[in-house]
Amino acid sequence: MGSENGGDLTPTGRAPGTLVVLLAGQTTTRLVEPGELLVVGRDPSSGIVLADPRVSPRHASIERRGPGWLVRGLDVANPTWLLDATGRAQPIRGELGLRSGELLIGGAQVRLYPPSW
Repeated sequence: MGSENGGDLTPTGRAPGTLVVLLAGQTTTRLVEPGELLVVGRDPSSGIVLADPRVSPRHASIERRGPGWLVRGLDVANPTWLLDATGRAQPIRGELGLRSGELLIGGAQVRLYPPSW
């Protein structure tokens, strides 16, 4: 889809993305600004605190970068999982760039949506 001047309408990476956490029947939505990095974990100082004993104190980091997200697993013994298009969970090893996606962190589902434009 193009604009009236023939240019391509693509996200610039300057708009916030949306992160949605589903845990124990509760949903939390958060806008994440470009360049913002959130640590996800059980530690009370985490940017996203998950009160789940299956979650490590510093389990993963999620950063809004460019038009998408950069996800890093911070505990190799307790991985963060990416659900693929078929619903199968694949462990994230190291870091992974995503336009959007769904993560499993302990018993929480974390959905990452690109910026709206």
